[in-house]
This record gives sequence, structure tokens and C-alpha cells, in this order.
Amino acid sequence: MQHPTNELVLTESRSMRDQTIERTDVLDKVKTLVTLPNGFHVTTEMVATYFAVPVETIKSVVEDHRAELEERGYRVLKGSELTEFASPFGGPANLGLSPMARSLALFTRKAVLNVGQLLTKSVVSKEIRTYLLDVEEQQTSTFQIPSSFAEALELAAAQARELEQAQAALAEATPKIEAHDNLIQYGANRTVGEVAKELATPERKIRESELRRLMVHEWKWAFTKTRECGSTQYTPYADRTEYLVLGEEKYPHDTRPNCWHATMRVTPAGREAIRRKLAKHNAEPAVPTAPRAIAPPPTEAEIFQMVRRGA
Repeated sequence: MQHPTNELVLTESRSMRDQTIERTDVLDKVKTLVTLPNGFHVTTEMVATYFAVPVETIKSVVEDHRAELEERGYRVLKGSELTEFASPFGGPANLGLSPMARSLALFTRKAVLNVGQLLTKSVVSKEIRTYLLDVEEQQTSTFQIPSSFAEALELAAAQARELEQAQAALAEATPKIEAHDNLIQYGANRTVGEVAKELATPERKIRESELRRLMVHEWKWAFTKTRECGSTQYTPYADRTEYLVLGEEKYPHDTRPNCWHATMRVTPAGREAIRRKLAKHNAEPAVPTAPRAIAPPPTEAEIFQMVRRGA
């Protein structure tokens, strides 16, 4: 167990914070973190409530370490970005904002953990730092110090074999690890492209572009908007968040660093609704066409009359 004062090393060492910043699971192990309905973001007030400190204390941490927090996903929405973000929730009022609010600060789970690494006036943050360092100590406490050159060679060979085995196991497990990480971050939600592949059959395939067109233009589940970077942003309507949700991911741009895109994902209920709609569309009967009238062959008397008329 860490000495009571050792947990403060995280407040002083950026490298130690970097080593432990991925352990966002610690947040819910120490105390349940309440997020906005999208499950990804937390407001300044929510962060203050989680750490049981005044809002001004959180703002002070942000002011002192803003660049580091922005690397973890912290950002402030204003103007059209705020309106666009609040739209799926029914407007800024449903995010706890007053009608006069002109901005909204958002924290990702990594940014919240970063605050916990830095905040000194909170019992919750102290527990988080202690937990992080306990895990770090457990991971490094198994190091062996050889007592002789021969033992050192044997240990090095054993470690080389373990490393080779670990690399082989990691290569085999990477797809499963990625799927697990995706499940942890996004639950059972899927991108539109993944849904298109999921629905594909040998007899029938549906392109991602066609699925997006149906969602936007025919089913009216989502609307589009061109972002400043030139990309198309797909956003679900407020009454379709049961089917579609947004999850933010950071995409690198040569000309626009720190550009954030809200990726639209399809929930399990949305995928089931898509299957029903596509099945109904495929089952609809074709529009009937009137049968072409085929005249009976003329009789001998009719042929005689046609010849007399010169037909």
C-alpha cells in the first residue's frame, strides 16, 4: 500500500500522469461518474460534484493546466458548435444551461481522470491517485535483481522467451482486444459502415452511402451539416436518439490540428429498426402493370374485307 503522501507524486510529475491516464476505469471504481445522456461527456458542474469541491476549484485546475487537459479531450463549445451539440438533447436547457449561456465546457473521461491526478483538495481525487499508484506498483514490483552473471544470463533468456510469447499472444489477441475496447467505449453501438457490412448477404449488399441516404432523406432519422474542415457531420434528430447516438473522436488534419468529429453510431434498437425497414422494402410487391391486350387472329371474312380495302 502506498504511503499516504506518495499519491501527491501524480500532482507533480507529468510523466507519471501520462503513464496512468489510460486507467479511466478507476473513476467508477472509486465513485460513480455521472455523465451527459450521450455517455461520453461531463460538464464542469458534474466534475465538481464528482470530486465534491466547488465549481471554482475545477475552473482553477483548468486554468493552470488547460493545455494538458485539452490533450485529454477537454474543450469549450460556443456558437454553432454548442447549438449542434445540444440539438440531440432537445436544446441547451436540457444540459442544465441557462437561456443566456453562450458556452459549455466539456470533459471526457480522460480529462476527468486528469483532474483527479491534479486536484489536491478532494478526498475522491486522493483515493484515485492512491489507486493508480497501487496498480502501478503492482505492475513493477515483480522485477528480479540477479545475484550473479550466470543468473543474469538465465534471467535475460527467460525474459526474452516470455517477451516472444507475449508478442505472439498479443498479435493473436489484437482483434479481440480492439473489439473489447470498442465495446467498453461505445457499448453495443456500431458505425454506419459496420452496420452495412453486418446486413450484407451473398444475395444482397447495401453500401454505407446508401444506408446514410436512407437515414437522412427517406427515414428522416438524421440531418447533415458541413463542418469548417470540409467534412460532413451527421447528427440524429432529438426524437431518434433511441436509434442513433454521437460519440466524439479526434481526427488529425494537416491544416486543422485538434479537429473533433462527432461520429454517428447505430444502437441495437436502431439496427433492428433498419432490418425491419429493409425487409418491408424488399417484401413490397412490384407495381402491377396492365396486361398487354393481344388481338385474336382475323377470320377469313375479315381478311377478305382487308384485301378489298387495300389494307
